[in-house]
Amino acid sequence: MSTKTKNPLFVVTNDGQDVEQASGLFDAFVKKLGLEPLLEIFDEILEQIIAACSNYAMIEVLSAWLEQITEGLENLIKMIDPLLAFQLFKR
Repeated sequence: MSTKTKNPLFVVTNDGQDVEQASGLFDAFVKKLGLEPLLEIFDEILEQIIAACSNYAMIEVLSAWLEQITEGLENLIKMIDPLLAFQLFKR
């Protein structure tokens, strides 16, 4: 079986100069807005914070913080594009 998708999603950037394949709607959103560097930085920061967690209380605080970030992003996407939010979050 082929692992290619039947209808791939593409993102056009730089006034039509660059075309990239996206793996999903969220990936297309990130690529279209050029948020890849920001997500890489956030990922590195998160890895450092997780490495510093040494007990259960710190993990609970980290979990609550990540839930706040997730809720904020979810609300932002709902404000920008309700249809996209419904497709991403199914609620």
